[in-house]
Amino acid sequence: MNGIYIKSLVPESPAAGCERLNLGDRILAVNGTSLVGLDYQRGRELLRSSGNKLWLLVARSDSQMATKVLTSSH
Repeated sequence: MNGIYIKSLVPESPAAGCERLNLGDRILAVNGTSLVGLDYQRGRELLRSSGNKLWLLVARSDSQMATKVLTSSH
């Protein structure tokens, strides 16, 4: 379960507005830079410093994985 997962979407944010991201999805890359193997802090840093336009490579999670991600974050 290592990796950067979407645990929430801010209402009315660009991420929520695109309607392509789902809770529990794993973000594999940001603007061509892989997040695989990075710790959470470094991954979050890359996301926040990527500017106004993002290209994300996302792996869809099944509902069981999404439940694990959401319940483990509480």
